[in-house]
Amino acid sequence: MKQAPSLSPSWFVDIRLKFRHLQLLKALSQQSTLQDAADSLGLAQPAASRLLGDLEDVIGAPLFRRDGRRLVLTAYGEILTRHAKNLLDELDRTRDEFNTLLQGGVGSVSIGAIDGPVVDLITQAVLNIQRDNPGIELEISTGSSIALFRDLLNGNIDIMIGRPPEDNIGNVYHYVPIGEEPMVISARFDHPLLRSGRKVGLEEMALYPWILQRKGGKSRGKLEQAFAERNIALPANIIGSDSLVMTLAYLEKTDALTILSAAVAHQQAKYSQVRIIPSGVDIAISSYGILTLKSRNHSAAAITVLGELKSVLAPTPAAL
Repeated sequence: MKQAPSLSPSWFVDIRLKFRHLQLLKALSQQSTLQDAADSLGLAQPAASRLLGDLEDVIGAPLFRRDGRRLVLTAYGEILTRHAKNLLDELDRTRDEFNTLLQGGVGSVSIGAIDGPVVDLITQAVLNIQRDNPGIELEISTGSSIALFRDLLNGNIDIMIGRPPEDNIGNVYHYVPIGEEPMVISARFDHPLLRSGRKVGLEEMALYPWILQRKGGKSRGKLEQAFAERNIALPANIIGSDSLVMTLAYLEKTDALTILSAAVAHQQAKYSQVRIIPSGVDIAISSYGILTLKSRNHSAAAITVLGELKSVLAPTPAAL
């Protein structure tokens, strides 16, 4: 295979990039084998193999490596596949936006957010949008920043409100900082540690089960760091979950502890679901903000929603 050249401004014209190439790249990212990808597109396996071979030849770089029957993306393939998926997603959004206008609507916008801002800030923004732009359809999802950023890259959400990834890929997204999300240690309303009314140390909390973010989550990492700094062994019983519903249900039925956004904890405390453990443990984590992809051209509805979010989620002094 010849050495990979630099791609020219009109590279996609020069190599005669076809719609079928984009579909094959997306299918290969979702299927474990070339045969499965070909089947999903209604292609014979030899035809899919020729399409892939032609694309690698004209690009001048290997897009996949073989691992038995599986095809694994190379760095070149990851870039091309990611943008192929974005292009196809843009076409889907074009269809949806067009059909919405034909049906008398304004457009739909999907927002993914971490739990804390949803409780008050994002809810207020949604109420404002419904009041001023009732034709915009909104879809709201929640999750960890890691999962939300993956959804943003994959085109599953238009706007993310959370923490940016730690790896150096800031060139792919716009980021508007908002501020810090206060975090607290919480438990069920009648937890044994709350009976004394005093601050509780990590040594005591280590004796209880915990339900935390899955491994890699920032609040979980901050707590693990606190245990390590005090030379205290981690609790023996830790369940990982990014589901707020699962976390609250588990707290209700056990003596487990967790880390919640302060906004979520205070909201749940109003209904006697949880209480905050007075600990004095510093579990502050990095600030959050609004993330959008640089490669995505937003619809008029998305621009309207972004404007409202930026207005309501005004940066705090700590974020400036």
